[in-house]
Amino acid sequence: MKNQSTLNVSLVLTLVVCTLMSGLVTLQIMWVYAQGNLSQVLNQTSNQTSNQTGNQSLSSAIPGQQGGTPSKTGHS
Repeated sequence: MKNQSTLNVSLVLTLVVCTLMSGLVTLQIMWVYAQGNLSQVLNQTSNQTSNQTGNQSLSSAIPGQQGGTPSKTGHS
């Protein structure tokens, strides 16, 4: 009977350790994925900001025009 309870405790401990390890692996994968996305978002934001600044500086040389993308008018 003592062997049976020792086996049960070993199985439970094995299950707990496996669950914890798989959880840690999942968290690490999520962390790496989030870091990759963060760098992409920051690069996108930087590119959009520089594009907007470039549009404003170019369009200010033309009197009577505003910066940005012109609206669509007329036939498409």
